[in-house]
Amino acid sequence: MEGFRVFDTTADTGLEIYGTTREELFRNALRGLFHLITDLDRIEPKEEVTVEAQGEDWVDLLVSWLNELVFLQDARGWLFKDCSVEELTPHRIRARCLGETFQEGNHPIKTLVKAATYHQARVEEHPQGFRARVVLDI
Repeated sequence: MEGFRVFDTTADTGLEIYGTTREELFRNALRGLFHLITDLDRIEPKEEVTVEAQGEDWVDLLVSWLNELVFLQDARGWLFKDCSVEELTPHRIRARCLGETFQEGNHPIKTLVKAATYHQARVEEHPQGFRARVVLDI
């Protein structure tokens, strides 16, 4: 199982994200985002970047996390394949993200993601672990 599922909404797209732990949930959120942006198999884990985000609660933190990743992709060209979560509380995440910068001809852009939104955003605990849902502005 991928750990995420893409769903369509009017003029946007969304991610339903799964994880047995919260750390896995946030890791799969990164993977789902970059799956939408490009082909994950084409991203080489050549470099490591520490990425941090803060939030008021789990939902706010997830949206902030995704928006920080969108910023790094848009402003600095980073494409991430995976991450290792080092710190995770309801108010903060710090992770070591593995990837490389965008290389034309090697990284086809499938979707330009502008931002993660709060529309329908949620993070829920279930007997199997955690599930989240977030709509992305494209």
